[in-house]
Amino acid sequence: MLHDDSGHSGNRWVPVFFGLAACSWMTFWSCHFYVLETKSPFVVGSWTFSTTDTVLALIVYGALTASNLVAISVHRVRFPTALIDGVGHLVFGVLHLIRMVRPFRFEVFGYPWSPRSSLRELTIVSLFALLCFWVAHRTRTAKG
Repeated sequence: MLHDDSGHSGNRWVPVFFGLAACSWMTFWSCHFYVLETKSPFVVGSWTFSTTDTVLALIVYGALTASNLVAISVHRVRFPTALIDGVGHLVFGVLHLIRMVRPFRFEVFGYPWSPRSSLRELTIVSLFALLCFWVAHRTRTAKG
């Protein structure tokens, strides 16, 4: 049977999950970094991100990335980190679902985000949110 560094059988995938979750937040971080560096517009509905908004987004996504990297080896932060990951990805899924039902302006780097792109984003982030909630459940109920 597989063992992670704490001796729990069958949990070798858990550190890998948190590494992937860290990567998932880096895509959002890099998007906002590019917006900041190029002074490109980022628009969601009637909200155009300001420089301050973009810097705050970088801080939030950086913290989410860091919490997942910490969760690779610090077991006590795994449950809250996975839960926050799930909620965060679900929020993005709901945003794109709303956009599919009731279209609103969504521009990234000055280019309109297509409905097909929103459908893809809805699918990917919603499925990942479900995985995060499952991991949160598994890490919450793990003994040790």
